[in-house]
Formats: sequence, structure tokens, C-alpha cells
Amino acid sequence: MRHRKLTIFSIPLIALVLTACGFQLRGSVSIPAELHQMSLHCSNELSKVLCQTLTKQLSLNGVNLVDDNAADYILTITSLNSSRRAISITDRAVAVEYEVTNIATFNLVATDQTVIIEKGNASARQSYRFDEDNVISKTREEEQVKEQLNKLLASKIISQLSPYNTLRVDQIRAAQSK
Repeated sequence: MRHRKLTIFSIPLIALVLTACGFQLRGSVSIPAELHQMSLHCSNELSKVLCQTLTKQLSLNGVNLVDDNAADYILTITSLNSSRRAISITDRAVAVEYEVTNIATFNLVATDQTVIIEKGNASARQSYRFDEDNVISKTREEEQVKEQLNKLLASKIISQLSPYNTLRVDQIRAAQSK
């Protein structure tokens, strides 16, 4: 009985302590309320999949994606570069392991034309094994790796947006108006 009371009181206490110290689960980023009215633009077909992933993650973080007229900020994915290189080869000079790297460049601009982030970069890389005898499943695995990279890139872009609260944006506006 005594142990049960201790457990009942200790769980809320632990939760309170963790939230008070700023603990967050890995991957969870809070976006300031100032950025909750945003428009998202993608510059080319390559970045469309990234933008779909980014749209989902922004929505999960409380961002309302609206058209330019209703937006306070416009997030533009200006480029997405993807590369693949062999990182392990056999004695017959056949690649057995590849590394895929995606690099996204983006801008965040307020509707009053204040540039908040110019040429921001986010990159992600992941490797996978390739078996030339099982091309179909390995092609599917490569697609899954690309999907994971898009999720990781979207998370990295969102984490770069998180420091821009009202105070920081006002400081940027003041610096640009000089």
C-alpha cells in the first residue's frame, strides 16, 4: 500500500521535473507561435517529396500552412541536391554499399520582405547495402532510404526555424532596416 502511494506521487513529480528542465523527446521541436501562419513553396520537382514530408511535419508542429496572402512568413525550398556514391566495393570492383546524401537549401522571409533565413542548409546522409543479385528489393530499399532522408531533412529544417521567436525576428528587422 505504501509502495503504491509512493508510485502515485512520484510519477507526476518526475514528469514535472522533466518538463521544468526543458526535456523534450528526440525529434520533437516546438515552433514559436509567430511562425504558425506560414506558406510553403517548392522550387522544383525534386523537392516536391520533401515538401510533402515537410507539410506533414509542420502541421504536426501546429503550423497552419496557408496561401501567401494569409501567411506571416514564406518558407521556400530553393534547391534539393541528391547524390549517391559507392562507399564499399568488392574485389571485382562492384559496389556493395552506397551512401545517399541530400542537401536542401531554403529561405524564410516575412511577408514584409524581411529575410529571416537566407540560404539555410540542411543535410542528411544514410548508407545502404546493395546486392547485384537482388536488384528489385535493393531498389525498394533505396527508395525507403530516400524517404527516411526526406523525413530527416524536414526535421532539420524545422529545428532551424525553432529559434525565431518575436524578439529574434524584431532584432533581425531592426538590423535590416539600418
